[in-house]
Amino acid sequence: MTGVFKAARPGADWLVTAVSVIGPRHERGGQPNQDRCLVHRFGRDKYLLAVADGAGSRSRAELGAELAVRAARDAAERTVVNRESLVDWCVARDRFALECLARFDRLVSDEIAAIRRSDSSAARLRDSFATTLLAVVVAPPYLLYLSVGDCFMVVDHDKDGPRLVVTAPEREHAGGTVFLTSSNRDRELTRGLIVDSTIRGVAISSDGSAEGLLNSRQSADGQIHYFAPHEFGRYFDRFSDPVSGPHDLASRLASAEFAATSGDDKTIIFAAVARS
Repeated sequence: MTGVFKAARPGADWLVTAVSVIGPRHERGGQPNQDRCLVHRFGRDKYLLAVADGAGSRSRAELGAELAVRAARDAAERTVVNRESLVDWCVARDRFALECLARFDRLVSDEIAAIRRSDSSAARLRDSFATTLLAVVVAPPYLLYLSVGDCFMVVDHDKDGPRLVVTAPEREHAGGTVFLTSSNRDRELTRGLIVDSTIRGVAISSDGSAEGLLNSRQSADGQIHYFAPHEFGRYFDRFSDPVSGPHDLASRLASAEFAATSGDDKTIIFAAVARS
């Protein structure tokens, strides 16, 4: 999907491009793409970008990812739409996260009520909807976000280039992914607010794209640290051009070279200031 929206930055239009492709592992196994993404415009100049990655080992993960992005959309409409001042946005940072989690819980509870069988506990059914979520409200110069799990976000600046702002904690790389259905979800939630008039692009992605888009280094204690290479800025350059579209991005993600970096589904949303 693509879209154009007016930003608070004077004279700047933003282009939004979103693509999701099935990973080689799911394709070989005849499984569906368990990632979901959503781009939603609301208010005068705000966009909600959301990516969710359903846990491949869970039977209802695909639906869980769909419920997650839907919860983020509804939470943004309820808690962010009328925010204008910095104080407003600081309040919204917390309310957006709490509302999003609460809405996801209600949506999952409704699904459980419809399917629950006497031989399945509510906790077991809830776990079957396991998914990660990264949701971002873009309203330049404000950028509000929440994350549960191992999705990542890169922000591009006029002079400083791309910077990895949200990434998977070390535990995620060790196989300890936290999901929206996890008991420790609230404790592991990441949320933040960035105020920066020099931002010219935002990219959010499921973890299936991390190995192909990010670089990493290992510290002396053995921990893995990801970062956005300078070359990441080329993606923002490309998708700031109205001529580029989702087919260009889909071709890249589905290429043999990129597919070789990970067997996971790959979903990414680019929002960039349109090239004049």
